[in-house]
Amino acid sequence: MKWLVLLGLVALSECIVILPLRKMKTLRETLREKNLLNNFLEERAYRLSKRDSKITIHPLKNYLDMAYVGNITIGTPPQEFRVVFDTGSADLWVPSISCVSPACYTHKTFNLHNSSSFGQTHQPISISYGPGIIQGFLGSDTVRIGNLVSLKQSFGLSQEEYGFDGAPFDGVLGLAYPSISIKGII
Repeated sequence: MKWLVLLGLVALSECIVILPLRKMKTLRETLREKNLLNNFLEERAYRLSKRDSKITIHPLKNYLDMAYVGNITIGTPPQEFRVVFDTGSADLWVPSISCVSPACYTHKTFNLHNSSSFGQTHQPISISYGPGIIQGFLGSDTVRIGNLVSLKQSFGLSQEEYGFDGAPFDGVLGLAYPSISIKGII
């Protein structure tokens, strides 16, 4: 029996085939090398869906193949922020004018006193991410994403941020399921 198993292993060892893998350039890499990537993305940004009054088209920028960032506005009159459109979280937050962390000094901050439609809930929040954490409070205001307008939209205002120094965005707009949001906010 032992000889049979040994012969079987020897027979199998001669059947191992090694296939070398070669990495090929992606379309993105090829276009980037020829300085055509930005033109390609701009030309096709608005051809992704049919024109419909229920659909808003909002161009996003790819940041190092790690995140997609885009601009939104909050408040009346609108205050503009660059946010990460994040599919791994479900909360919207931006830095508040009262944020004391060094990261807030390099990002745009929301001034609640300049918005006539701002409402404060006085609820504290704390949101943890892989690289960092934010702490602050909840508020509500008018949020605009392209043509989409959400009145009395709840969102977080950070008063402290850790791990977001040098980030190419001001805040996060979570696109995941409401069941994973803080306090069940949609």
